[in-house]
Amino acid sequence: FVLEDIDKLIMQNLDGLGRITAIVNNIKNYSVDRDTSNHTAHDINAGLRSMLLLSHNEWKYHVDVLTDYGTVDEVPCNINELNQVFLNIVINAVQAIKELKRKEKGTVSIRTYQDAQSVYCEISDDGPGIPEETKRKIFDPFFTTKEVGVGTGLGLSISYDIIVNRHHGSISVESRTGKGTTFLISLPRSRAVEQKGETARRAVTA
Repeated sequence: FVLEDIDKLIMQNLDGLGRITAIVNNIKNYSVDRDTSNHTAHDINAGLRSMLLLSHNEWKYHVDVLTDYGTVDEVPCNINELNQVFLNIVINAVQAIKELKRKEKGTVSIRTYQDAQSVYCEISDDGPGIPEETKRKIFDPFFTTKEVGVGTGLGLSISYDIIVNRHHGSISVESRTGKGTTFLISLPRSRAVEQKGETARRAVTA
């Protein structure tokens, strides 16, 4: 019996070891760059991958996560703070979908892209949506639609502070009741553009 199943057992163990290795590496990535005043260039696609891996148990039974990572420049940021924002939005989407008590899984879609000024991260879900009167308040401190003792009402307020005040970007939400919700985060790539332009100017001058 053991001989018949040994190949399968070995493959399962190797798969488990590979997953543990990936988790440990991503925890190490989360533990660096804690100084919010010293933003260095990071790839937000890598940050999103780390966030999804570390939060896998939070959403794997409830949603399928679809990713469309575009080719984007690294942006000057605190990647740990950005990952906190991404995680807040994804977990909020998962909780909203769970409340529908559907038999089938929901869907969370993540897309990244850029233009000349900014790098964007778009996170969408097929949950219940957000009523218009609620949407106007979601970034207010302590505002929550969850039951008492479940939510603090600080997740999206902190996310707003991280994106707008600490990273000089923007965060917006589009939602229709019964149709789902989309958060759009933009981060300026001005420093990278300026550095490239300065390098090009120096090359031309030389």
